Amino acid sequence: MNLENIDFGFACISNLIKDCSTARTVPMSRFNKIEDEEAKIYALKRIAEKNLTNTIRLLWHCITEDIQLYRFSSQLIPLGNHPKAQIWDFADDLSEQFEKIGRIITNNQLKVSTHPGQFTVINTKGEEKFKNAVRDLVYHNKMLNKMGLNENAVMVTHVGGVYEDKGKSLKRFIKNFNKLPEQIQNRLVIENDDTSYSIGDVLSLCQEIERPMVLDVHHHQCYNQGENLADYLADIFSTWQDLDRPAKIHFSSPKSKSSPKSHADYIDPADFLSFLEIAKGYKFDVMIEAKEKDKAVLKLWKDICYSPKTNLFIKYPAKNLLLI
Repeated sequence: MNLENIDFGFACISNLIKDCSTARTVPMSRFNKIEDEEAKIYALKRIAEKNLTNTIRLLWHCITEDIQLYRFSSQLIPLGNHPKAQIWDFADDLSEQFEKIGRIITNNQLKVSTHPGQFTVINTKGEEKFKNAVRDLVYHNKMLNKMGLNENAVMVTHVGGVYEDKGKSLKRFIKNFNKLPEQIQNRLVIENDDTSYSIGDVLSLCQEIERPMVLDVHHHQCYNQGENLADYLADIFSTWQDLDRPAKIHFSSPKSKSSPKSHADYIDPADFLSFLEIAKGYKFDVMIEAKEKDKAVLKLWKDICYSPKTNLFIKYPAKNLLLI
């Protein structure tokens, strides 16, 4: 089987590269105890520089291992979206590192994304919560802009809560989406979730607001309304037609029968090969969402006897993993 239409990636941190966290932060309890503003900025900047340095290490690791997708940590800048930490221009102060990250990505044709956190709820009923969501989206967008990345560097979000009325909540998402700055609108892509919004719900929403949909296969297995995935793939993937990158999916395996929504450490190769049969002939990217991160990507390739060097299923010995 030929996989030349598929690239793979992982999120945020490596389970192979030693001492390479990209999500160190400054605890708010400690931040509040620092009285001098310059000292506060120093504390934030020192950790941010380390996170960005480690991000650069991970990008070189991705390139070495033929991993083409990468999702940035939402905590690259400690407290970057917190109202009390808006005391410095992190993008300006850290411009050299941001620009280097952007050059590495552009020169090596990597495909990157961010995934704002669970508290970034666009369809919230609360005005203050919506302001917080906007601030978080502005923060993510600011980082991507400083890297010099265009709108192919997307920001993944969920629809949000149901608030006892799914129809009204979907309409509220559209209303609030239209309040967002245009550049943020142009970076957002919407993912189906595992409790409330199925692939049918999210596809209709994405078609309405003319934004791409991220298919999460595991979420579909956890929550659906009887939709047959094969019947939806063409329409889901077509929502990406205006971007200069393939459609992006998320793939994970359930941890166990007793914990079906949790992600397993690795990908069940039988699950993945079954999906490939459904998605045969389509061009798309796969973000692996497994607890073992990049280690899970390499293990999946080995399990299915796949080599990204040739885009073919072949037998090959395990790679000598790079530790830096």
